[in-house]
Amino acid sequence: MSLSINEVIRRFKNIKLIVSDIDGTLVDENNELSELTVDLVKKLKEKEILFSLASQRVHSSIIPLAEKLDINIPFISLNGSLIQTADGELNLNRSVIDKKYVDRAIELANKYYIKIVLCYNDRIVYTEDNSVLRDFMSRLGTTYEQVDSYDNYTDNVLEIIMSGNDKNIVKKIQSKMTPPFGLILKSKYYRSQTYQGVYNLEIVKSGVSKKTGLKILSKHLNLTKKQVMVFGDWYNDRDLFQFGGLNIALDNAVDELKEMADYVSDKSNVEDGVGNFLKLFIDNI
Repeated sequence: MSLSINEVIRRFKNIKLIVSDIDGTLVDENNELSELTVDLVKKLKEKEILFSLASQRVHSSIIPLAEKLDINIPFISLNGSLIQTADGELNLNRSVIDKKYVDRAIELANKYYIKIVLCYNDRIVYTEDNSVLRDFMSRLGTTYEQVDSYDNYTDNVLEIIMSGNDKNIVKKIQSKMTPPFGLILKSKYYRSQTYQGVYNLEIVKSGVSKKTGLKILSKHLNLTKKQVMVFGDWYNDRDLFQFGGLNIALDNAVDELKEMADYVSDKSNVEDGVGNFLKLFIDNI
């Protein structure tokens, strides 16, 4: 149940860390930060309020945004697989998938004609047969590397992304990648946020999520749950909302996230929902 705006403002005094999702939340449809948001994040620092990011993007594609926002603390990439500063000097978590499970995913992708790419901290690797996934993820602004084969690229993988048009096949692969690997791997099936009729499967090491990432970051900063405010818009932000002390969904958020939110903004990411809410926050602390 959403809080009244007065109750939200009352909780502002507890907040010491603000964490935002990126795509569909912090940036607009052109993957741009507003000047308002950049200015307000810098004002937060003046008031000793920390700001960080949590995204499904690979680490390297977040660095330009982190630098523009002057974020010096670790941020969460690949939905929690990596928690690290932009310069790489401080690493709080790096969850690498065992090579044998990467091989298994590639085997299943080939068997069921599903597209697959491998994600590292600094790039996404794909083969020519899987180049369509590069087009799907091009908005993430990361480095892509086309290789002839995945044979020599199954070490140090942080996340596997599989995609297809047949949701039943994608779910079937999900079931095959879970037992007996449930204690080792974690998979998440969801409809594409950008492309209709496309279904994605993300596979990471067990225990990896934005929630656990935020827990690790908060513990490092000696902060409690009630001192954290988060922004989100999509299904994978449910993890963030399970830990955030004050959860803000944008107007363009999916209904399930809005139901979890403490407050739903009347502005979308295109309308600079985060920037406008940060202004409300700064004006009332």
